[in-house]
Amino acid sequence: MNEITGKILLVDDDDFFLAMMEEALLAHGHTVTAVPDGVMAITAAESDPPDLILLDIIMPRMDGLEVLSILKQRPVTADIPIILLTIHRGEDVLLKGMRRGAEDVLFKPITTDELLLRTEMALRRKKRFDDLTGVIRQHLDPSVAYQIIKQPTNKMEFRRTHLAVLFSDLRGFTQVAESIEPEQTASLLNGLFEELVRCVLRYGGTLDKFLGDGLMALFGAPISYDDNENRAVCSALDMLLALKKIDSDTLSLTGKPIDMGIGISAGEVVVGPLGSRMRSNYTAIGDPVNVAARLTATARGREIIISRPVKNRLDPQIKLEDLPPAELKGKKNPLEVFRVLPDQILNVVLKRKT
Repeated sequence: MNEITGKILLVDDDDFFLAMMEEALLAHGHTVTAVPDGVMAITAAESDPPDLILLDIIMPRMDGLEVLSILKQRPVTADIPIILLTIHRGEDVLLKGMRRGAEDVLFKPITTDELLLRTEMALRRKKRFDDLTGVIRQHLDPSVAYQIIKQPTNKMEFRRTHLAVLFSDLRGFTQVAESIEPEQTASLLNGLFEELVRCVLRYGGTLDKFLGDGLMALFGAPISYDDNENRAVCSALDMLLALKKIDSDTLSLTGKPIDMGIGISAGEVVVGPLGSRMRSNYTAIGDPVNVAARLTATARGREIIISRPVKNRLDPQIKLEDLPPAELKGKKNPLEVFRVLPDQILNVVLKRKT
């Protein structure tokens, strides 16, 4: 197993012990900041958040338990693991520290081997947490990701909600892929998806999944807004602008631009984790999802098609064109559909989350 190093804040009023710990950690490759009291520890942690804090309990001006409580209450330092250091071996000290959010407790005197081992274990746990939150942030708007990370049990259960669903699908990409190398195909898709996902996240949407050469996005879950439909349409218009930005790259590679159809529907769905106990995906289930997928199939190149429920909730300044009722696969009756006029310059004021 590869060794792991990190940025560590040492806090202890014993000069000899502080110097001993600092020397051992530096020799092991860690970056170390050492301070002699709790007040300085809070300032140091907030100004330059470390990966780990080693915090003595008995100190002048402010003891370690008080420092621990303060750091765990402040957003910038709340997720930093903290290991308490103490000469008191009573169970009450251990329980007090754990209740206030300590990662671990080390009892003095501490050997160098124990110090390094506990430090590495704490850093590995933090790295796993950071890797997981990084994956979540790849799929969600930052404010939504924060809600999920802080309250996961409240956000990942099946629940009924109203949202807008967006599908996008590339046109003629199979033929494009036949004319270029697989590596070029992957590079082209990655570059395009990079732009499209930005368009989703910019408006508070959630990337549900990639679908070959398309994607599915939710506007209204896990965090809902009063204007989910506005957000979905604004995102779709930005997607078409993003497609124009990369036209020159695709033309040089394939000899022709790539087109994309977008479909948006809205209504009541169930959202939550779908799959098995071993693996599941956060997604939406319901008729609006099916309708959005079918609308995408009817959309021509660089066309955004929306359903009547989406139109009913749109900002009046968003310009639409009436289309003939669409006969969608699986639907008994034709549905009212509308085309969002392209190249609109919108000044839609987005509402706060509900």
